[in-house]
Amino acid sequence: MSNKIYPITYHSLFNLKGTVLVCLICTGIFSCKKDLSDADNLQVRLGNGMVSYVQGSNVVALNGESYNFTPYYVGIPIVLTEAAKSAEEITAAVDPSLVAQYNQLYQEKNPAIPEGAFQVSHQGNFPLASGSTQAADSLYVVLNDGLQLKDSTIYLIPVTLSAKSGSKLKYSLFFFKVFVTKGDLKAKMHGGSVFGGTSFGRTGYGALSAAYSTVPDSLKFRLTLNTLFPAHDVLIQAVALTDDEVNEVILKEGFPGYPAPAPVPAGNYILSKDLVTVPARLLLSKDSVTIRFPDKANFPKNQWYVMGLKVKTYTGSSYGVPPVANDSTRAYIRFFISN
Repeated sequence: MSNKIYPITYHSLFNLKGTVLVCLICTGIFSCKKDLSDADNLQVRLGNGMVSYVQGSNVVALNGESYNFTPYYVGIPIVLTEAAKSAEEITAAVDPSLVAQYNQLYQEKNPAIPEGAFQVSHQGNFPLASGSTQAADSLYVVLNDGLQLKDSTIYLIPVTLSAKSGSKLKYSLFFFKVFVTKGDLKAKMHGGSVFGGTSFGRTGYGALSAAYSTVPDSLKFRLTLNTLFPAHDVLIQAVALTDDEVNEVILKEGFPGYPAPAPVPAGNYILSKDLVTVPARLLLSKDSVTIRFPDKANFPKNQWYVMGLKVKTYTGSSYGVPPVANDSTRAYIRFFISN
């Protein structure tokens, strides 16, 4: 029995092994074909016209809210290969799945992009009139939600285009590389007014500083932001340093004087304007923090005096900007009034 059974079993096993081998080979071929198909499809589209453009976007946080901006971009024309025979509409959309295919094809390591992080300009709709070869609006991508993105990172954004009425596009696929930065909106001192030929410089710790031998009627200070904020006008507030803070500054900065410098008495100055506005899309305040010296004739004589200002967060508005975390938020003023 065994002699009869063996050839049959061997032959069956041979057929089974052969079948499995063929299946494995076919599976491998089909798998490779599928992998190649993705790359081939992308390569075909690239051959039909892929153009890469570089943009810049940023995420700015202010008082618990995040704002997304795309201030740096170049609008790209959407062009047909021939004039539209009737009114046409081109639809464009971000396709995050193409990032992995692009990486595979070009051996790059572009990070994945979350759904909804980027959008196409003009809500992705680009109409063309009959007889036109180019859309009136240009194409670019905008940052929509950068919360899940990493700071100082370049993202590859694939954008696919299609024509509703079947017109042939010159380019049906675009890749944008967007450099994303993230940070908090902060404020600091920019500069103080010149008086008697003396202007403000910076101390070793970064604060504005100037020394005078006479007392001016007033001094003005402009404030600035650490980055542009296109969403809204913002407010920056300054306050005078307390006597304790001034005494700390005298020691920290090593301000000289004999007798030793002392804080300016509070009754000898008025902070007549403490709140300034920085218009949207600008860095510098349009107005100035102002200190007045209404009783300068009675300013103490034969003594070095020091006073100062610092930026603080204005809490009367959700657009009040907090200070940066260094001495560039401060301004120091020194006086020596002789007899």
